[in-house]
Amino acid sequence: MNYPIKILIEAFIVALSIVILGFGIKKVFKINDPLTLLFVTGFSVHLIYDLLGFNKYYCKICAGCK
Repeated sequence: MNYPIKILIEAFIVALSIVILGFGIKKVFKINDPLTLLFVTGFSVHLIYDLLGFNKYYCKICAGCK
């Protein structure tokens, strides 16, 4: 697979993660301010990816690291 396709797939996965988790956070924690919601969601996605080992795995296979 070529570089642009890999980057598009990665961007889609990250964006989808942020949207799904953002909806959950908004419903559970009742955060209505968009900037606060975006910050908490992005922060959470990054932590979750790191704790699950996705960041380490991505560094092994990523399009931009080769």
